[in-house]
Amino acid sequence: MTDNDKVNKILSRCKNVASVAADKAAGTINSASASVSAGVKEMREQSASPPGTGDGGYSRDGDAYAVAEAGECVLSGELSVSGASDADAADIKVGHSPGEVVKACAQKRIEGFKSGLHDRKLLIAAGTMALVWLILSILPAVGFNPPPVQSLSFLTFAQGGLTGGVPGFIGGLIGKGLIAYFVTLLIVGGISGDSIVSSIRSLFAQFSGNTWDLTSISPLLVGGGAALFIYNFLAGTSTILNCMVGIVAFIIAARALANRSGCARQVFASVFARDGRVDSGLLTKVMAGWAGGFALGVLLSVFGGHICYTAGFVLLVAGVVLMYAVERKAGGVPA
Repeated sequence: MTDNDKVNKILSRCKNVASVAADKAAGTINSASASVSAGVKEMREQSASPPGTGDGGYSRDGDAYAVAEAGECVLSGELSVSGASDADAADIKVGHSPGEVVKACAQKRIEGFKSGLHDRKLLIAAGTMALVWLILSILPAVGFNPPPVQSLSFLTFAQGGLTGGVPGFIGGLIGKGLIAYFVTLLIVGGISGDSIVSSIRSLFAQFSGNTWDLTSISPLLVGGGAALFIYNFLAGTSTILNCMVGIVAFIIAARALANRSGCARQVFASVFARDGRVDSGLLTKVMAGWAGGFALGVLLSVFGGHICYTAGFVLLVAGVVLMYAVERKAGGVPA
């Protein structure tokens, strides 16, 4: 056998091996794609079912229904700890301290995450998002960062946790959890375009047609300043590329304002409670400022850096000082 015949024989074998490997890879990819599609389809079918069917674990948002555990498994965002608040009452009863509320929220998140580990559909969705984040983090590092990659990085908050040092890393992980929670809601139909528009309208209604004085402005400043701090923490560095987490936080905060529920609302209620009760008007204004603060943070991202920390500190101090002045003058908590 000549050298050319040996070379041709080796090349032929390599070609056959490569062909078999390609076929197996294609089969694996098709199988994974089918699993993801089936999981998404099943989640959508579940979310379309009316309450009282199946497991009965559904929560309403507008005209859509979401699996109650769907958001819980990643980050429950503004889901209520102990049920909806008494929205029509002048005063809201508060039975826990801020520390107890935060602890309850953290425990609920951990329990939800553990239960999510047993849900195949949610694991597929979470695994897919993790893979996308990994790819979008590696590509710019190896010098491949065209506009399509940048657009996907922006939409998925892929750069979250890569800037801002250790605090930015921790905040970015939490921010990714918030993005994952929001995407899960979209997949299962737990939030719709109509409900988002309705929530934003509810927010704007808080800023229109009201008489503005120190009593009404101070809680807005407190809520807005706190939101700016949280946004900068989640974004690491408040840049346009990282502002998607602020947009999502704004939508979730506006949704919590409209639904009058959520962990953030209960934390604020416990902070401003006096003798076990908090004024609902005060709480609503704080939550309006909370939602507006995230929107302001997105706008301030144009300047980059840690400007939201600075702006948040200024607003928070101003709000606390004004609130204290109003409380001292009136002899009670500002409404």
